[in-house]
Amino acid sequence: MLDESEDVLVETLQGPVRGEILSGIRVFRGIPYAAPPTGDRRFLPLEPAESWTEPRDATRFGSAAPQFPDPLDDLWGRLAPGDEDCTSLNIWAPARPADRPRPVMVWIHGGAFVIGSGKWPWYEGCNLAQRGDVVLVTINYRLGALGFLDLSELGDDRHRTCGNHGLLDQVCALRWIRDNIERFGGDPKNVTLFGESAGGISIACLLAMPEARGLFQRVIVMSGGANLIRFPKLSREVARTYLKIAGVESVAECSRLPTKVLMKAQKRLLDRNEYGGDAVFGPVVDGRVLPEPPLHAIRSGCASEVGLMTGTTLDEARLWSLYVPILRWAHPRALGRVLRHAVGDRGREVVSAYRRSRLGDRPGNLSMAINGDLLFRMPAIRLAEAQSEHRPHDTRMYLFTWSTPVSRGRLGSPHAVDVPFVFGNLDQEGVERFTGKGADRRELSMRIQDAWLAFARTGDPSHSGLPHWPPYRRDSRATMIFDSSPTVVNDPRPEERKAWDGVPFDGVVPAIEQSLPTTGEILRSLVPNPFSRA
Repeated sequence: MLDESEDVLVETLQGPVRGEILSGIRVFRGIPYAAPPTGDRRFLPLEPAESWTEPRDATRFGSAAPQFPDPLDDLWGRLAPGDEDCTSLNIWAPARPADRPRPVMVWIHGGAFVIGSGKWPWYEGCNLAQRGDVVLVTINYRLGALGFLDLSELGDDRHRTCGNHGLLDQVCALRWIRDNIERFGGDPKNVTLFGESAGGISIACLLAMPEARGLFQRVIVMSGGANLIRFPKLSREVARTYLKIAGVESVAECSRLPTKVLMKAQKRLLDRNEYGGDAVFGPVVDGRVLPEPPLHAIRSGCASEVGLMTGTTLDEARLWSLYVPILRWAHPRALGRVLRHAVGDRGREVVSAYRRSRLGDRPGNLSMAINGDLLFRMPAIRLAEAQSEHRPHDTRMYLFTWSTPVSRGRLGSPHAVDVPFVFGNLDQEGVERFTGKGADRRELSMRIQDAWLAFARTGDPSHSGLPHWPPYRRDSRATMIFDSSPTVVNDPRPEERKAWDGVPFDGVVPAIEQSLPTTGEILRSLVPNPFSRA
């Protein structure tokens, strides 16, 4: 029997790693899955990790990718400044022997492709690995300009995939997992990806990437669909502007800049909000890594061998009211341009549908509900619709509606509130400031964990703690409602869903740069307009 303080040695293909045992779980941190993308390797595809012979210390996390502090670091935990030597992963594996290899769950973190890390305290893996008897992996990947600056037009042939290096990093990590995870007790033929926000967007892209095919069998896409992608016109314009801000004229010059200079240029670009803030960095449909918009490929059956579960929180956009408080008062008029791009001349119909569905709700909440559904919930529905055509028996949909009591209930069920429930990490630093301390959290967390674990094990998230959870199909739209007492509802909030009929949410319509109101539009909406209610 293994002692709690006993070191654990595992021989990977690159060399031996020494972890530790915590609460019956073997924990390995900071294992490199590739050579550091530093020096001459900056802005280039990853290369294999160099081998080693002496046991490598795997008891400490590797560095996060370079990033600036986030205004909500009191919730998430501080990760900045990070380091370019960031391509590592972490593994939690039960120490007790098993008759057969365990299911593998791989977490891809969120953070708008500019912040985050697999070492975030909310993602600590002991609880989930212990509860489900699974092998859990969290990964880092390059972020911001270092992972998604599209230099394909400005560089040479080595930079042709530059706009998607963050995604290719994820593929590299998945290949390492395929080749090594059996040595940690995991089953390389039973791999489930799960991720939230930018992690969910990443997974939607991985479903459509030829290079990722066969590396996973199931996916759980949380609050991030196939819509929040970029096209070359935008991504290349961003790259040209970035080089101007950085004060260089070529990719070669940019490659030699200190990390701090690169990051300052990134921050200046984001602060300008010229390209829609969060629209600046992220996956691009480049014709190579992403041959076509992911939803188009998925609809065509490119991921027909992969099981899908997807969903969102009810009040996604309310998280951003913590970053931009005036969102709480923004009138739906602020969405005029956004709605014209999405639904043409039906903008007033969309607003009216939400007013009828949410009688008495404040204008700010209506605006955030519309924008949150445009960015997250409706794209999740389109993703489920597309995949259910190929897998009608095991595509699942959920809606997390549990409302946090913090901020006097103003946040409702915001973006990211479900993450600590999934990991069973309600006691981690910062979580109570986001979820409160209510006793109902524990039971809901266990039910959610068991659903995610059951899906990873068999492809069916049903378990005894939930009502029967049917597959998602267009004719019924069965959706698990995760609240203090979970229920299944066919087509929740149907009037709101129908208001978006005909909108593909494929990244083309609406395009990401046309999906967010500007600060000016928000401010102008605060001035009463007696001639319009839209």
